[in-house]
Amino acid sequence: MTTIKDIANRAGVSTTTVSNVIHGKTKKVSPATIELIEKLIQEMGYVQKLGLNVLNNTSSRMIALVIHAHRKYENSIISDPFYGKIIGFIEEKLQMQGYYIMLYSTDDVNKVFHTVMAWNIDGVVALSFSRNDCNKIWSLIHKPVISIDAYGSSQGSPFVTNIGLDDFTGGSRMIEYILGCGYHDIFVCATSDYGIDQTRWNGAREMFARLTEKNSSKKIRFINIGETTLTRESFYQQLIRRIPFPQKTAVFFLSDFYAIEAISYLATRGVCIPADIGIAGFDDITYARLTVPRLTTIHQDMEKKAELAVSELLKAIENPAAYTGKEALLDVILIARDSI
Repeated sequence: MTTIKDIANRAGVSTTTVSNVIHGKTKKVSPATIELIEKLIQEMGYVQKLGLNVLNNTSSRMIALVIHAHRKYENSIISDPFYGKIIGFIEEKLQMQGYYIMLYSTDDVNKVFHTVMAWNIDGVVALSFSRNDCNKIWSLIHKPVISIDAYGSSQGSPFVTNIGLDDFTGGSRMIEYILGCGYHDIFVCATSDYGIDQTRWNGAREMFARLTEKNSSKKIRFINIGETTLTRESFYQQLIRRIPFPQKTAVFFLSDFYAIEAISYLATRGVCIPADIGIAGFDDITYARLTVPRLTTIHQDMEKKAELAVSELLKAIENPAAYTGKEALLDVILIARDSI
């Protein structure tokens, strides 16, 4: 096992210098030395055994809940009610089985490796990472990994189970409902054009094509509304300037968070929803039923998603040699309220 002394010898510096870099005390260390030490830490596979020092046990009974740190979040990622709710369910299910969670947010899978090894984590639940990232996490740590809402290539790892949602059907069901309510033009909005948002958009687009005639004047359009409040509010202002629309128009946000933000912005500026414009969302977070008007959305069972993830993780922990990864997609339900 690589020690601080080994790294110091290779770098030609003192063990104190190496320790300072590891603990972020780098004010008196040159950038070149920091870079060299960090490179050697990676190359030599050094990991602090903090968890073992604290727990001194073969099993820590700790699970790392790792959340992909999306760029779209201007504040903490767990300020999104969707993440707050699913984290709560996972923690509850694990606690019932005598496990504890370590919550960690990052977009760097190498940092996941260091955290898992340092604290002797028993397993990982990876939330909203790509399938490639989930596979890489498993290949680095060789401990049970369960992903939730992994995106990207459908070819998963034989060792990583993904608990996801039938996002394609969710997108198509909402478009079917909106068209059935007499809407002519539809904007489909998200903060990204890849991953789960892409899958939901694909479902929406396919259903629109199926239900409208080839030469129909009805229109559907995808709009990336941006990653900041400023860019999103610019889009909402554009909507206000176009009211009244020449045809009955709806906006389908691929996340309730932004649908609710839009309702708040538009309503406080005199826009009547759904008379002036229809608004729909996706996820059915708690606040969806508290807006005025109440939000029409696609419901997903987040408690069931957490329950399945924990169940699969415990199976993998109990018998890792026999465990085989799989793909589980939960169904969606359209919730018709008042905003469409």
